[in-house]
Amino acid sequence: MMLPSFSAHPFTALHPMSHATESTEFEFEPSRSTTVTLSTAAIDWAVRVCQQDPDQSRQWPTFLRAMAVQGLQAWLESGADNLSLHGGAEPLPTPDSLYRVNDFRLAIVAQGSLSDDVVTIPKSSLDDAANFAHLYILAEVHDEADHVTILAGLRHDHLLAHRHRGDLISQADGTYIVPVAYFESSPEDILLYLNCLNPDQLTSDRFVTAQAQAKLAPSALFQPMDRLINAGRWLCDQMDTVAHGLSWILLPPLAPAHALMSVSTPAEQLEAVLRQLDPQGVTIPSTARGAYTDLQHLGLPFRLYALTWTLFESSPPEWSLIFFLGPVPGEQLPPDLRLVVRDAAGILVSQTPGPDLSYLYAQVIGTWDEQFTVTIEMPNGSTLDWPPFAFHPEG
Repeated sequence: MMLPSFSAHPFTALHPMSHATESTEFEFEPSRSTTVTLSTAAIDWAVRVCQQDPDQSRQWPTFLRAMAVQGLQAWLESGADNLSLHGGAEPLPTPDSLYRVNDFRLAIVAQGSLSDDVVTIPKSSLDDAANFAHLYILAEVHDEADHVTILAGLRHDHLLAHRHRGDLISQADGTYIVPVAYFESSPEDILLYLNCLNPDQLTSDRFVTAQAQAKLAPSALFQPMDRLINAGRWLCDQMDTVAHGLSWILLPPLAPAHALMSVSTPAEQLEAVLRQLDPQGVTIPSTARGAYTDLQHLGLPFRLYALTWTLFESSPPEWSLIFFLGPVPGEQLPPDLRLVVRDAAGILVSQTPGPDLSYLYAQVIGTWDEQFTVTIEMPNGSTLDWPPFAFHPEG
């Protein structure tokens, strides 16, 4: 059944931001304000809605929810993400109301400006197998200033994990008491989920804890997303939104390698790896820029680096991408680990640990319209996959 849209209710623009950056269909601005100012029409709608509730004791919480709904829609529509909020079939925004963005079902949890440390969530929004919420959005309503602030989000799988551990208090009125501290997803994370993830990735038990992920039977720990990691942005000292959301961290420019330098930071550790590869003729230009991601949050003592640079001497111009996979300090790679890089046609590089190097590495070269994917195959058959790496310096 198609849910009705709230698009008929106008809003004012966001507060001015400190600076603006270019964005593409895959990106939102990380500096995007989380506070919106509602228009008079939107506020009047919220007032009319709450007055429709015959129980006067429920009118104030209904008003807060109505304001939060309007604020969430204004916030979603303010960027370049093309996200629209569609509402439930109920005439009033009740605690059980669910809203849709793309294929995600959202539950809106509204707070007043004097907020408690806990909120209540209907049990049905978690336990109803056919109509549960993929994501809970915590919004604070400043009714005197006509402001709504998007505070944080709570994923279905994370809330489910809290219930499995017995952390939720069940009440006789059909609700759970949930500490506000459980809302750990930032507003940027919320936008990333809605733009990039499949809703199933917020619901499966196998995403509940990092420790459980690391012990899975053969399967994929990360599911590839229909988005790109734009390595070309690294040359402009920028990290694209998808990579940032997947915990990639931009590295500083390469520094001259010295045999006696320390290896305490990720950048210094990379320099040590490059010194190992120098006798094999693997050279990285000083113009290369890169990023890394740690996998320790999955219970895996590994670190993956990626470096890229341009090759203008060829026609058409090409780009080079090289991956380094190695242990964090004090650890070592298991012998059956495999690093695999693919293009659209198939596997280009497949590497397993050898006796001479503590790191696996794989280098590929392609034109600017070519993309590459990297996979880490674990000894137990599990795999870690990232979205394709692309090269769009201006994107």
